[in-house]
Amino acid sequence: MIHLKKNDKIIILIAVVVIVIAGIGIALYESPKEDENGTNGQQSDKYLFYVDWDSRMGAVTPISEFAGKSAPYEGMISFNKGNLKTVMFNLSWVDDKATFLGRFGLDTLTLQITTPDGTIYEESARSASKTRDGNVMISVPVSMSVPSNEPIEAEDYDEALQMLNEEPYYNDKWVNEEFTITVSVHVGEVRILKKLMEKGNGFDLDITYEYYQGSLMEDQTVETGSGGDGDEETTPYEPPYLSMLMSTGSARYI
Repeated sequence: MIHLKKNDKIIILIAVVVIVIAGIGIALYESPKEDENGTNGQQSDKYLFYVDWDSRMGAVTPISEFAGKSAPYEGMISFNKGNLKTVMFNLSWVDDKATFLGRFGLDTLTLQITTPDGTIYEESARSASKTRDGNVMISVPVSMSVPSNEPIEAEDYDEALQMLNEEPYYNDKWVNEEFTITVSVHVGEVRILKKLMEKGNGFDLDITYEYYQGSLMEDQTVETGSGGDGDEETTPYEPPYLSMLMSTGSARYI
């Protein structure tokens, strides 16, 4: 039978107590739960993207039609482009029935635009003397305010681009909603026979629109999120009592 000295008994007792406490610590320890993104509850790194806006122009297929003196032309147009700034309607024509070197019997054409919210814009013009041509232009404001230029925080460029197509960066006012176009003609011929023969006038309508186009630029100097600057190493969790045990000389008794 081995007889232990009093000091050895104390050391062994301390070692046993430390082992028991370490075991309790390990039993009570729960590793951090992973969230749905598998990030152990920590937010993944995000990057900062600056937003810039430019004005761009677009156009739809021109309309070539006829407006009768008793049957005005009516049509509809809509736009599938968001962040609209203005929509421009440019009506042009050549009077086909003017008489006496194009000085008399000149027609007057009226362009009327009704916006999706019911606002009416109307302009008229008479055919020019000699040249017999005419022109009317209407510019309809949609949104004169530039969208938000607040920087976007995102995990990558694709996510930032997706956020650029959402509020407050995207304005869907009047997207795919109908504008009503009406073109009417008042014939200028005063002679009864000639006036009866006058049916109306053909026209061309060019429609263009101005919109805000956003672009993204990544900030190369800033990386946000709880992941830090990416240079730090993560130290695995180690229960404090276990580290105490491994650092003492008592481990030789295990």
